[in-house]
Amino acid sequence: MNRTTAFSASLAVLCCAAVPARAADEDVQLWITESVSEPLSSATQGTLDLSQRFRENGNQLLTRGTVEFRLSPNAVIGGGAAYVSTIGAADEVRPHQQLTLTFGALTLRTRTEQRFFEGADRMELRLRQRIGVALPVAHRLKAGLAGELLYIAQSEDSDRDAHVDQWRANATLTRGLGGHLEGTLGYLAILSPRNGGPDKLSHVVQVSLSLRR
Repeated sequence: MNRTTAFSASLAVLCCAAVPARAADEDVQLWITESVSEPLSSATQGTLDLSQRFRENGNQLLTRGTVEFRLSPNAVIGGGAAYVSTIGAADEVRPHQQLTLTFGALTLRTRTEQRFFEGADRMELRLRQRIGVALPVAHRLKAGLAGELLYIAQSEDSDRDAHVDQWRANATLTRGLGGHLEGTLGYLAILSPRNGGPDKLSHVVQVSLSLRR
């Protein structure tokens, strides 16, 4: 797949995810993320993420560990778990499994999450499908575009049916900072559909540092 095709596919998803169907409540958030990735063997990679999320409806601290195994030059399978602490809300334990396919500049990721909230009726099952593209724009600088659908197949509330949880659209710039360190500045739009009321649209400023060995 050439760069033009990859860019067009990702841009199409990005545009669809970013356009709300009706008026939405809006807020602004800041996410700061630190990530360390280390090879565990010739075909296995371990990653630890720490994310501080400053939000109007309760700040969050997310800690996630992931182990991935390369099946082929184009396919990586993995899994892990996250612990999410939210001010003013129930904490969450979130195991996940994922498959990532890469075709040149284009990346497809399918992730399944089992979400356990304190005091919830049952486990919530969330499915996530992401498509993204990353292209070099200058020396040690690359741009990324991505769109993602988050779908609740089983809600934590036994009285609620399956539904779309979020649409996400993401634009990033990543620069090599020397050695194995990268810095990323991004904008993430999160559209959360709501029944019986205006949708929620969150504008997220992203700042991250990644150490990849």
